[in-house]
Formats: sequence, structure tokens, C-alpha cells
Amino acid sequence: MSEAEKPGGFTPSGSGLLSPFRTEERAEGPFESEWEAPPAPTALDSPFRAADRQTGRGPVDAESEAVRELLAELYEDELEESLAELLEETAAFHAQHTATTVGRPDPRAVEAPAREWLEPLARQTEAMLESVAEAAGNADAPSLTEAELEELFASAVPPTALGETPAFENFFGAIAKFAKKAVKGAVNLAKKGVRAVGKVMPVGLILGQLKKIVGPLLQRVLKIGIGRLPAPLRPVAATLAKKLLREAPETEAEQAESLAHAPTAHALGQDPEATTPSPAAELALEAAGTVAGLLLARDEQESEDWLAEAGAVLSGERAETEAYAQDVPAAEAEALDEARERLTEALSELSEGGDPRPALEEFIPLVMAALPLVRKGISVIGRDRVVNMLAGLLAQLIGKWVRPREANILARAIADTGMKLLSLEAEAEDPRRTAATALTATVEDTVRRLARLPAEELEDPVRLEAAAGSAFNAAAAANVPASLLREDLEELEARGLNGTWLHLPRTKPRRFRYKRFSRSFEVTLEARQAAALRTAEGVRLDTLLRDRFRVRTYPVRIVVSLYEAMGGGVWARQIAVAEKKHGRGRGPVALLPLTRQAAGTLLGHPGLGKDGTRPVKGRPLAPGTRLFGIELVGHRTPGARPAAGPAGGVPRGPDAVPAGAGDAAGAGVAVAALPSSGRGRPTQVNLTVDARGGREGLVVALYLAEERAQALLNGAGSPPAIGPFLAALATDLADGVVTALLDGAGRRVRIFREAYEQSAQLSPAGEGEEFVSALAPRVREALSTGLKRVAGHVLAQYLQGHLGEFARTLQAPQNGVTLVVTLPGTQLVDMVTAVRSGRVPSLAALSSAIRALTADAAAKVEVRAGFHRG
Repeated sequence: MSEAEKPGGFTPSGSGLLSPFRTEERAEGPFESEWEAPPAPTALDSPFRAADRQTGRGPVDAESEAVRELLAELYEDELEESLAELLEETAAFHAQHTATTVGRPDPRAVEAPAREWLEPLARQTEAMLESVAEAAGNADAPSLTEAELEELFASAVPPTALGETPAFENFFGAIAKFAKKAVKGAVNLAKKGVRAVGKVMPVGLILGQLKKIVGPLLQRVLKIGIGRLPAPLRPVAATLAKKLLREAPETEAEQAESLAHAPTAHALGQDPEATTPSPAAELALEAAGTVAGLLLARDEQESEDWLAEAGAVLSGERAETEAYAQDVPAAEAEALDEARERLTEALSELSEGGDPRPALEEFIPLVMAALPLVRKGISVIGRDRVVNMLAGLLAQLIGKWVRPREANILARAIADTGMKLLSLEAEAEDPRRTAATALTATVEDTVRRLARLPAEELEDPVRLEAAAGSAFNAAAAANVPASLLREDLEELEARGLNGTWLHLPRTKPRRFRYKRFSRSFEVTLEARQAAALRTAEGVRLDTLLRDRFRVRTYPVRIVVSLYEAMGGGVWARQIAVAEKKHGRGRGPVALLPLTRQAAGTLLGHPGLGKDGTRPVKGRPLAPGTRLFGIELVGHRTPGARPAAGPAGGVPRGPDAVPAGAGDAAGAGVAVAALPSSGRGRPTQVNLTVDARGGREGLVVALYLAEERAQALLNGAGSPPAIGPFLAALATDLADGVVTALLDGAGRRVRIFREAYEQSAQLSPAGEGEEFVSALAPRVREALSTGLKRVAGHVLAQYLQGHLGEFARTLQAPQNGVTLVVTLPGTQLVDMVTAVRSGRVPSLAALSSAIRALTADAAAKVEVRAGFHRG
């Protein structure tokens, strides 16, 4: 018996590494079956020098302060949200229309389908701005009243045939709101006596100039969405700092000093790149900077010159000529695709006794090159030494399984767990290629896991060998069927479940972007389970299903499919579209984070989940991020047509099995495709803290989706009784506040500060995330409890005499109703400011601030049609 085949596991000669594979010989034939990381702050850094840390105020003149205030006012979070949706949709559309492109096509040809898709949106949005500009005529901004401005933009409604996706309609509406802010910005500048184009240029001309940024903005969306450009680098705002504030951008030393006062990625245990702003947030900043430059021009010619310069930057034209543009997601993905293909081919064609080490030595550096932590942390000499050592260790660990006989065994085991899934995508693969694909995935995952280690550990041969063994075991557990792994392997993800993760899509040319677990699970979802599961933004699954799909009773049957993002910048929406395209039902109706808690709650296998990565709206998924998708079984959303399958049947999910089982069972009826993130916004609470002088206070905005608002009113009887109505409303308020402060990573909290204070952090949403992340859990919980009590008390007092107003507002054409509670409170605002300065409040101070809110008689409530953040 050879050394490789001795009982007890495969031990490479000269190495202490224990193979995770079983060693007993098997007859050829069928085989028997056997997240939360600390929240990432959205650090939207301004190019402007921050205010003096001692005084809180820098040596700025009135005009410079007005510029900062203008930038803060122009930052539109609804524009950011709509851009995030557009980026997701553009990425998905691009992937769907380029899946069969062979080789490295011409970039212009690659852009063409998505460019044509976005063209109607650009045309209609520009036409809207032109129409409003014509209506405004020669009226000057300072002469317009608030009512006249509202009336001017009342006609800015999206046309009925704007496009298939609600993301188009949301972008259209966000631009209209952004344009209104631009006109208000011109008015404010004029009132402050600041030289600006708004003082001499009619409103119609301002809007006509504003129209010119729509094309460049959508051009940038296109290029980022298809992976041809990295995220923006804020050049427009940097130019503003130099030209308009007469201040030089921060030096490297000043930037380092600023970072020393901010939470760092390493302090939070995160990848530094994960803490950077999303592309959508950056784009919204650039749009604000572009419009600010337009308004601050002295005359029409200067505004034309500014738009020409800023437009080239905003569209990405300038970035394409710069060196960093070579290091773009699409290029990295293509390089990885080619590297995977070469290694897979080499392993599948290796002769008996052949050495895989040369192919591994070529592949490993390409994986490492795509990992920022490795690029920055290891010297060139050290990297070469790590590559050589890893190639030797991995060659020993996979050596047995590249031999023809063992490769066939591995291929049949994979086919046994996912044959139906693979057959939906392509013609039958050569068994050795199937095995080689799994081994390539195992090698890549091993390298990615090792990349998280400190550089000094990677460059220490003894520590690297020990870490490599552990990393390889975990990678093999994810990419090799459990039937071939040791039963005592600690890293097994789902003991007793013979499944594995398969690279997809598998059609030629092979451009792997995500993995799918080879089994689907048919689950009976109970109400308590749906309440425990959360979306990436903290919304409960039962709230999502109720408000989007009108799921009102439990239990409900669902089919659960599992996914994992790979390198190359895949977006969540792309996965949903790919699933639909390749015949796996009509795709998931929702994608949620697959944490260990979620995997345990739904499937009874917590090991299938992964903590530490969290999807962020408007950003491609980080490699290794796991999601679960759900299809509703036998449930038909009221008002929706039944989904027809082949030959008039119903679509069925592949390999659907009851949770915890290994054999195929009945499949599920998918009744709806994954909706765009803008369709059917779920019930939620958004919190706004305003720390600006004269406006200090807190706003709690409870948005009730149409389905929920109607149910609340109907459940209160006829005529509606205030008691049942308030009892049900309290539940939504409580859950929404908990989501905003405890479960949503602060993504529903905004903080507005004085312009000179906010110069180092322009985004109110970014301010909110950092504020929430800085609070200790007990303080967050106490704040959540206090806000629920105060806002609930104010709402109850108001609605006792205004329930009819709620009913009338619900009849408006907008979707849903927002209850906006404004709570004046300087004490709480002072506490928020203290937290942003690094001082954590005591529970006693927090209780005092909450009591002050309760005692303030100036609190007010507004009932507004549709969605509002406050």
C-alpha cells in the first residue's frame, strides 16, 4: 500500500499536514449520502481641511462657510439610494447580455447594450428638467417663494413608460428633488450675499445647465456597473476645495492625522476596503460638488467652463486615461477567469504521476494580486517565498486527486450532489474537468483564507504551514462533497448532508462569479422564524414578505437556495438574474445574508452560514459573502398572475429537498422574480438628528407600506377605533426603531451638523452609521427603548384626534403613509455631538435626555402621503 493510501489520512511526505480526504478505496458507482462583524462606517471624507479640533471651528470666512453649507444641503440621500439601485440593475443587465461573449471584447462593444438600455432614462430625465426650466422662464431664484417652487416642480412626474425597472422611476424622482435643492441653494446663496450664478442667471437657465450633468452621471453608472471603472475618487469635490475655498487639499500628513481620530478598519477587525464609501455614495457626493460649482460660478461662461471640466470627471472619461483605471473590477475578474481556466486545464490534463506544482506557482500569485491586503502587506521577495511554499504544500494536498482514477471518483461524487443543477447550465462536462474545477476552487479559497493572516505570519514557514493546513481543510469542506471527506473533519459545514458549493455560471466562456450550494431546501417557515431573520439593512423577513408579497398567514412553504459571492465584483442582483436565466425557477424573490444564525434557524446547519461579511446596498458583494434566496411555494400574491412554466406547467426549483434531508423531494412554485430594491418599500423607521443651530431636534419618521397601512385601518373596525389602531401601530414603531439602532448597522440614521463641523464627513448617512457604531450595545438599547416610548406617546396623543387625517392621506395615489414625529431637544443633540467627538454618554445622561424629550410640549406630528425620511 502506498504512503498516500495508508489508513488515518493522507500525510504529505516531509509535511505535518493531514489531508481532509477519506483514504479508503471506493467502488466506482453511486455514493451514499451521508455573520456579525462590527458595522462598517461609511466614511465620506471631504477634501476640505477639517475645523480646528480644539475650538470646533476653523479660520473660515463667511463665503467659505456658505460653500460648505451648500455642499451639505445638496447631498441628497435619495439620489444615493436611486444610484445604488441603478448600479445593481445595470450590473445585472450587463451580465445577462454579455454572458456568451468569448475572449476579451472591445470595451465600446461591451458597453453598447447597457448604454442603449439607459438611454431612455437619460432622455426622459433631461426632458423633465427642460420642461421645468421652460416653465420657470426668466424668474430669478431669490424671487421664488417656497409655494411657487413646489408648484414649479409639481409637473415633474415620471412618464408611464419610463422602463421595466422601478430603479428608473426612482432615479427620475431623485433628480427632480435634487434639482429643487439646487434652486433652493441658489436662493440661500443670494440671501447670504455670496457671489453666485443664481444671482444673475434665471432659474430656467440654471435648470438648463443642470440638465447637462444627467448624461455624465449615467455614463459613470454605466462604467461602474459593468466593472470598467473603479469607484469615484472625489475629484470634483477636490477641485472645489482648490478653486472656491482658496484652500489646498489636505496633505498626506494631515490626512494621516485625520485618520488617527477616526475609527479604523483594523480597530474594527475589518478589511480596510470594506469601510470605504459605496460607489453610489461617492457618486452622490460628486453630483453635489458639480452642482455647487455651477451655482458658485460668477457668470454663464464660467458655469459652462465648470460643467465641461466637472462633466469629464463625473462621466469617468478622465479616469479612463489615468493609471489607476487599469486596476478595475472587470480587468481583475477577467484575469482571474483566465487564471482559473489555465489551472483547471492543467490539472485535468495532468498525466499519471505528473506534478501540479508549476501550474500552482502560476495561479497563486494571480489570486494574491487581486487581494488588497496581500498586495499591500507583503514585500516582493516575501511574496515569492510565500508562493513557492504554498505551491509545494498545495501540490502535496491535491496531488492524489488529479490522478485520472481519483479524479473520476471526485467527479462522480460532485455529480451525485448536483447533477440536476449542472445539467440546467451546459452539456455534460468531462469528469476530469469537473474534478479539476473543484480542486481549483479549493486552492483559490485556501489562498483567500490565508490572505487574512498578518504579513509576518505569512512569511514564517512554520506558521504558514500550520495555517495552510487549516485553510485547506476549510476550503475542501466547502468545495468537495462530504462523502469524500474525513468524518472527523472539524471544518465540515453540514455534517450528514452530502452537498457541495458549485461554481456558476458554468456556460462557456466560463466566467465564474458566484457559487451555489448543490442542494435546495424546502422549508416550512414559521412566524417566529420569519421574525428572527433579517435583511442586510435589518428589516425582518416577515415584514418584507407582508409588505411586498402580502404574506399574511403562517406557516408558509418556501424553497431556500444558498449562494456565495466570488471575486470579480458580482452584485446581488446579478445572482438573481442568472438564476432566472439558467432555468432555476424564476429566481429568488429575496436575497438575505446567510449568517450562521440564519442557516441554523432555517436549515438546522449553522455551518453553512458565514459571519463577518455583510451586503451593502450599492456595492458589489465582497468575495465570500453568503446569501440565501427564497422562492414562495404555492403562494400567489393577490393581484399577481400565476407563473407559467414549460408547456403550461409551473416552474420548479432544481433539487429541492426538505431541510436536513439529502434526497430530492417536491419542488417549489416561484410566483415572482426578485423585485428591484425600489419596488414595494417595506415598513420602516428612519431617524434624523439635526444639530444645526436653531434647528436642534430629532425626527422619527415611521413609514407604513400600503399593505400595512390599509391593514392597520381595516383592523381598527368601522368606524376605526383608536385603541386597536394604536396597539398595532406601536408594534411597527418598536420594530422600526430597533432595526434602525440595533439591527440595521445605523443605516437608517442621519445626522446633520453645522457645515464647519461636517466638513470632514459630508454624508449625513455616514455620520449616522459612525454614531451608531460608536455606541455601546447597552446604550443603543437604552436609546431605542427611550425613543420608542417618547415617539409612541406623541403619536398616540396626536392620532386620538386625527385618525381621520390618516385615513384621508391613505387615499392619495402615493404608496403608503409616513408619520413624521419631530421632537425638539437640545440635550439629546448635545449628547450626539459628544459621541461624534469621542465621548460616550452614561446611561444616566441618556435617561435625562430622553426625559427632556418627553417633557417638551413643542413636539409635533405630520401625516404625509408616500415615503419620507423626515
